[in-house]
Amino acid sequence: MASSQLTLAARGGVGDFTIMAALTWLAGAILLLELEQGGGVCAFGAIPTGRWCCGVLALLWCLLVLSFGGRLYDPLFWLLPLMALPGLALLAGIGWRATLLHQLVVLGLLLPSQGLFNVAIPVAPLAHVTARVTAQLLWLFGQSAYAQGDRIVTTTQTLLVDGHCTGRSILGFSLATLVVLLILLPLPRRGRFATIAALAVATFSAVFLLNGVRIALLAFTIRDPGPGPLAALRGFEFWHSGLGSQLFTLAASALVCGTYVMLLEWRLRRHGPRAG
Repeated sequence: MASSQLTLAARGGVGDFTIMAALTWLAGAILLLELEQGGGVCAFGAIPTGRWCCGVLALLWCLLVLSFGGRLYDPLFWLLPLMALPGLALLAGIGWRATLLHQLVVLGLLLPSQGLFNVAIPVAPLAHVTARVTAQLLWLFGQSAYAQGDRIVTTTQTLLVDGHCTGRSILGFSLATLVVLLILLPLPRRGRFATIAALAVATFSAVFLLNGVRIALLAFTIRDPGPGPLAALRGFEFWHSGLGSQLFTLAASALVCGTYVMLLEWRLRRHGPRAG
């Protein structure tokens, strides 16, 4: 199911959707593998009938969506991990109140939350702030530029900051990465909520600045770079919505992971394992 969804998303050319779906499936697979290695899987005959039926129905629903409704614009296509991951846990004998089942539900909600996040975040104010930050970065790079509303005016061109340029998808994926890390590598209990709030603010600021660097790179690109992979690096579309944009998404996720691991290591050394 994961490979089918990722293949359809990749063929549809929706990079943000593909990366978020891959993160969800990977995190869910890690939790299910830990359950199997820890001996938490019940024997087939010991699974209660209600859980077994619900798990089978959830997986059959996923197969029907992939067979008949597997379109990127179909909202049901976004719900596949939300149905498949808890369904597999139920077939393993996990109870309804188990923490693992709740964690898998949260992971399954990451993919539909991406679409809701893009709709909920207003474009206009974020575009104005992005234009101002990018203009300042270009000035630091030695380029004459200034912000005019949602536009960045340089000596050679004018860049329009649209919804994709605001970095909503990069920010959403970074916050999803933070949620996955909190599930897989939980922080010690002492001061957990304050730490999470600080991490969220730091993530927002760092990713927003990183996206500003990406937009600043667009000022050094050309519309028609010509044929060849090396020439594509100078192309506008490569950094706007192509592979270059996805590289910045992965870089933002790596930044979140590095910051989280260092903070977790510091917290464990300070409070010790008993605080977890």
